[in-house]
Amino acid sequence: MRIGNIDIHQPLCLAPMEDVSDHPFRRICKEQGADLLYTEFASCEALIRNVRKMREKIELNENEHPIAIQLYGSAEASMERAAAIAQEAGADFIDVNCGCWVKKIANRGDGAGLLRDLDKFASVVRAVMRGTTLPVTVKTRLGWDADSIVILDVARMLEDLGVHALTVHCRTRVQGYTGHADWSWIPKIKAVSAIPLIANGDIKSPQDVRDCFDLGCDGVMIGRGAIHSPWIFRHARHYLDTGKLLPEPDLAERMAMCIRHLSDQAAYRGERRGVLSFRRHYAGYLKSARNIAHLRRDLMQFEAVAPIVERLHRYLETEEAENAAETCGTDMASP
Repeated sequence: MRIGNIDIHQPLCLAPMEDVSDHPFRRICKEQGADLLYTEFASCEALIRNVRKMREKIELNENEHPIAIQLYGSAEASMERAAAIAQEAGADFIDVNCGCWVKKIANRGDGAGLLRDLDKFASVVRAVMRGTTLPVTVKTRLGWDADSIVILDVARMLEDLGVHALTVHCRTRVQGYTGHADWSWIPKIKAVSAIPLIANGDIKSPQDVRDCFDLGCDGVMIGRGAIHSPWIFRHARHYLDTGKLLPEPDLAERMAMCIRHLSDQAAYRGERRGVLSFRRHYAGYLKSARNIAHLRRDLMQFEAVAPIVERLHRYLETEEAENAAETCGTDMASP
């Protein structure tokens, strides 16, 4: 799949997720095999007003390329100016958010709200393209609701505009994250448009990745599946290449990844804010661990890194000792 000068066969992409796809998480996912990264979405209005927190969202590290800065908004002049700012920040391409389903975004006409006015949708994309010489891509949904599925019209429109790739979360705006993503739209979209298509929504395993590619998409974007298993990119690539599944990382590997991610998060956001924002990641790193509910309850009490690291090390030592005892007991019981 080609986006400008970027040419990757069957790319695995990290989704742009608010308060998730920041520097520390992008680093983890890149190391685990993500081919394309996207920033958290950035408000065009905040960017052009030079709001510090929004400018920080689009700061990029050298080791993150290729990476897109994702913009959202519906004021053409603001989106045009924001595109120029994103290019200056060093993005490899710019992605336009036309799919955010959150009420405060969509109901004011931004994000998925553009799906209710395709003329406006087109004018916003044109504005971004006027503001940059970089490739422009779009992320959207099937439609506003089940009675207004417009994705085929959108795909044709974006191809005519010269957009370089289209990412489709295979749900409607009304669905949010409820129900199931309808991947049956993947071949339908490919049938009406030659634009490179990246599939998104409910992609949680290497088998899901393979299934989406079998349906005809050119790339796969993983969001919540990466929160639960950052190593999904490595495992999916191995499965695509060999047809074989890798075993889940053992507890020691997951714990080491968790501690490094936590430390990076605290350094990036400030210790207390970093620790609090990291809580969403414990379930993924610690899944299938014994007595996880008790462990997570302990971790939720801390607002500094050191006691969390100490508690995790203590848990790992206990688990390793219990596993060793169980193995010894099994060996002694063998005839």
